Amino acid sequence: MAFTSQNQIIQALTNGQTFRADWSKNMNPTAAAVANEWHTLFRGNGNPGPDAIFDAGANLTFQAVKDTTTNAASIQHGGNVQGTYGGKQLLSGSAVSAAATAQPTVVTLIDVVGFYRVTSVTTTTAQATTNTLGQSDTFTADAGTDVCTWTSTTNIPSNILTGTRVRLTTTTTLPGGLATATDYYVIKVSDTTFSLATSYANAVAGTAINITDAGTGTHTVTWLLPRYTNGAGLNAMFFNPAATALGAATPNLSLGYTNSSQVASRATPTVLPVGKTAASNSHILYTGATGAGKYNYAVPRQSGDSGIAEINTIQNSTSYVSGTYTVALYKELARFPVTTLGVAAERDFLNQLPSLPRVYDGAALYFVIGSGAATPANSAFSGHLDFIFN
Repeated sequence: MAFTSQNQIIQALTNGQTFRADWSKNMNPTAAAVANEWHTLFRGNGNPGPDAIFDAGANLTFQAVKDTTTNAASIQHGGNVQGTYGGKQLLSGSAVSAAATAQPTVVTLIDVVGFYRVTSVTTTTAQATTNTLGQSDTFTADAGTDVCTWTSTTNIPSNILTGTRVRLTTTTTLPGGLATATDYYVIKVSDTTFSLATSYANAVAGTAINITDAGTGTHTVTWLLPRYTNGAGLNAMFFNPAATALGAATPNLSLGYTNSSQVASRATPTVLPVGKTAASNSHILYTGATGAGKYNYAVPRQSGDSGIAEINTIQNSTSYVSGTYTVALYKELARFPVTTLGVAAERDFLNQLPSLPRVYDGAALYFVIGSGAATPANSAFSGHLDFIFN
């Protein structure tokens, strides 16, 4: 439940329903950034330490990320609160750097939902990804109301949103009206209950499947994304997750994806992002300089799309000869414009818009930075984040 009044916020502060995270991270440890480039802070030293997960795992296979994922090294935010409280918000924060020539810089907080590691960088055709539905939890069904109830909170089912594509399994027999190996779409009723629809359109319209009996055995729902589960608001970015620079090439970079309305065969625009020659550790490949194919850190989506539910193909049109890259799905939560050397940029998310960004249980919080000027390697950034839960 979100805050609905100043009184609720004051009461939460009085009750100590807060968490403070202090952070300090170094930028790209192997090369300086030029003006207009964006880099992740995932690989830099500091608190938390360098992240190891984004250059590990099977090629082209989706890997979900949570704050508890081994080697994730994301910024902690107080653990899970949704079982006791309604939710958690970002209340305030700051970012500062005293590194020479590191300003102006935009320090941006994101929640990384998951990623695809690409090792087959010499392949120049569109490569299909693997999106095995992997997040799951159990439920019971009421034939009288057509409403299902979560029976545990192992994978934070209250984060599941209307329009999320799911599949069902059972140890014995599913509730009447439901089948295995079939795509269904969630209608969220509350944080603990939901119904199912036969299509995304029916889910949005609230048209639920008629459940005729409760079935027998233990029933399980499985879905792909651990948060923002229908993909609404999610963007993608390509970045180098390792110390090895990508071999010299300037490929067009493109994605085929399913959007948050669960429409497949969507694609990045005609003017594709263009990767940088020998992109260095942590560099977001198509950022920097100006001209066609140079963008902010988000990969452009097809016109009209408001999010990405899954990526289906990844392509670099020209062969890289070394290194790997990663395509991450993320949700941006906040920006801190650092304009002056040694002076903290402070954000009050209670009184500034957008107000009180939602931080889901399991959120894997990281920073990316956009360099307004040439930024030396290992430039140090630090700050804090204050969270409040209700």
